Amino acid sequence: MAASSTPGPPRLRRTAGDRRAQLVRIGLELLPTTPVQELTIDEVARRAGISRSLLFHYFASKREYYTAVTRAAADFMLDHLLPPPGTSPEEQVTGMLDRYVGWVETFRESHLAFVRGASGGDPWVAEVYQETRDRLVEVALTALELPDDARRRQLVLAWFAFTEDLVGSWADEPTMSRPELLELLRDVLDRLVR
Repeated sequence: MAASSTPGPPRLRRTAGDRRAQLVRIGLELLPTTPVQELTIDEVARRAGISRSLLFHYFASKREYYTAVTRAAADFMLDHLLPPPGTSPEEQVTGMLDRYVGWVETFRESHLAFVRGASGGDPWVAEVYQETRDRLVEVALTALELPDDARRRQLVLAWFAFTEDLVGSWADEPTMSRPELLELLRDVLDRLVR
C-alpha cells in the first residue's frame, strides 16, 4: 500500500502579533505549575510547534519573553481581583480580599515567585510588580473612599505587603479558617487607614 500523496490542509501563517500572543498564552498556561523564571524556552517553543530560534524572532531575549508573560499574568490577576462595576464600596474590598486569597491558593508557587522576584532585584519583575501594586492601591483607596495622599498610599502599600506575606504563609500552613483570615486582613486595613 502506497502512502497518500494528498497534501494536508494548508498551514496558515500567523501574524507576528498572533504568534507573540500564542507564545505568551503558552507561558500563562504553564504558570500554575512553573514560576516564570523557570519556564524553559524549549518547552514553550515545542508547545507552539516552532523552533527555539524562531521564538527569538518574536522576543529579543528570554528576559523580554518572561516580562511579557509576567505582565500578562499580572493583568490577568488584576482582572480577577478588581470588583465588577456597581459593587458597593464595602463589597469591593471584601470581594477583592476573598479573590486574592483564592488566587494565592490556586497559583501559590507562581505568585510567590512573582513577589520574591520583585523583592529579589529582578528589575523587569519589580517594574510589573510595582505597576500592579499601584493599581491595587488605587482601587483600595477608591473603594474605601479615602483621599489619595502620600500617607494613606504608604499605609495601604504596607497593608498589601502584610497581606501578601500572611496569605502566602497561610496558604502553606493554615493557622486559622479562611473567614478568620479575611476578617483579620480587613480589620488590620481598617485600623491602619482610619
